[in-house]
Amino acid sequence: MGEARLCVLCRTRAVEDRWRPFCSERCRNEDLARWADGRYSVPGAPLPDPDSSADPDQD
Repeated sequence: MGEARLCVLCRTRAVEDRWRPFCSERCRNEDLARWADGRYSVPGAPLPDPDSSADPDQD
């Protein structure tokens, strides 16, 4: 038999197939809100500062 799956957000409840990999709509929406708020990020090279590449003599 397989191991019981847990919600990827709260890690306490069994996952319902309807909301997988979350246990409920609440956990799914909370995860989406965390992405939207910028609490999650994907690692990568830093972006250059747009002000530092601009020519100061240009208007």
